[in-house]
Amino acid sequence: MEIYKFGSEILRAETQSVEDITDEIRDLLDDMIETMILAPGIGLAAPQVGHDLRMFVMNTEENQFDKIINPVVLEAEGVSTFNEGCLSFPEIFADVARPDWIKVRYLNEDGEELELERDGLWARCFQHELDHLDGRLLVDNLTQKQLRKMREELNQIENLGRQQNK
Repeated sequence: MEIYKFGSEILRAETQSVEDITDEIRDLLDDMIETMILAPGIGLAAPQVGHDLRMFVMNTEENQFDKIINPVVLEAEGVSTFNEGCLSFPEIFADVARPDWIKVRYLNEDGEELELERDGLWARCFQHELDHLDGRLLVDNLTQKQLRKMREELNQIENLGRQQNK
């Protein structure tokens, strides 16, 4: 699967809730995991591979793959800053502040509703991928100073992303 880069319209598109978890949805989630591993990365949202669906995959613990469908953050507390990357922004890393504890609800690939409380890398990755489902990107979490420092690299990636629109 192709990973869409910053500048591609799909990354800002409104995503749709997954109404039925079909074999096609399960296959897409499996393909997303394979793409995420090969990239390599620890999270990948459906818009990043050209699908306007509210779902993503994560791999924050060895051999533990999370398939997240129709996610919602119910509560969030604390703040921590961490150097984040994003597969839609190759080779770009920046410090991003996010809540360090979250309570979430989502469906797994079997249609079971899960409600979890998590912190650390899992919570950070979940929030990063959820941002993608809302059309929010890594650059939207950066300060003007951070953006100025990486403007040239961002322009290059954005040009690649715009070519993906064609």
